[in-house]
Amino acid sequence: MSCDTKSNGHNVPSNATGYTIDSSANTVLVIKASNALINNDTTAYKSCYSSDAIFHDNNDSANLTQNVAGIQAMHDKGIVWKLNKIGAIWETVDLNPKANENTSYVISYQNYTLTKGDKSIVVRFNVLNNIKDGKLMSEYLRYDNSGIAELMK
Repeated sequence: MSCDTKSNGHNVPSNATGYTIDSSANTVLVIKASNALINNDTTAYKSCYSSDAIFHDNNDSANLTQNVAGIQAMHDKGIVWKLNKIGAIWETVDLNPKANENTSYVISYQNYTLTKGDKSIVVRFNVLNNIKDGKLMSEYLRYDNSGIAELMK
């Protein structure tokens, strides 16, 4: 189209504030964090996030250290994570981010099975990651945690 401009190789309308792509280094980063989670690889997991990342887990907030401690507590209780699939994932790139703001957002729908002994639950996560300079800056998670509470007993 005549009104399109190029941005990082993508055609976007000249009046657009951003564009969306299905696959990128940032979507790969989110997948890397998910794989580190299921492998309980806290070093790889933490490497995906900025040191001052904030997690907004349903209505609670935590820093990276607190988030990793929560994951470790689940592992210590014998809960095993399995990533069933990432049903959808895409990145939205902000063409004109304000100073010190995130430049991209990755949205994903992740489906996990959590197992402890002979009990298993399926948990579906709606995840929004804010990204800047190749690091996850914040993560917003929405999911039903009632089954997780039962597994933690």
